[in-house]
Formats: sequence, structure tokens, C-alpha cells
Amino acid sequence: MWIKVNTQDGPNFTIPVPLFLAGTRPVINMLTRINGPEATWYAPMSGDIVHELRRYVSKHGHFTLVEVISSEGDHIKITV
Repeated sequence: MWIKVNTQDGPNFTIPVPLFLAGTRPVINMLTRINGPEATWYAPMSGDIVHELRRYVSKHGHFTLVEVISSEGDHIKITV
């Protein structure tokens, strides 16, 4: 998975995130600390979500999960 951030007035960067890390316990614990207790609701499903994403990518290839363009011209894209 790739997270790409392009800004008009700041630095542009790309973060590679291995898909298998998305459903691991340390990542879920970090998200819970950041987002609060409501993030724990997703914890039991995270393994299933990652499994389905990997299965989809192996069958159909990579795809854009989220793409946001702000009114100021900032561009954020998450590709799986």
C-alpha cells in the first residue's frame, strides 16, 4: 500500500506501507491510542479486511482506495 501526499506549499512525500502490517496488533494498538476506544470496534475485523484486500489485489491488481484533492490543491492518494 502506498500513501502519497502532494501539497502546494509544503513537502511532498510517499510512504510505503506493507499491506500485511495493516492488520497486526501493534498497528491496531497504535490506532486505538490515537483514535480512542471506538477504534477497538474494528480490531476483530482487521484481519478479515486485510485478507480480502490481499485477495482482491492478487485477483484484479492494484487499485486506488482513497483519493482526495482539496480546494487549495493538496492531493492525497492511497493506493493498494
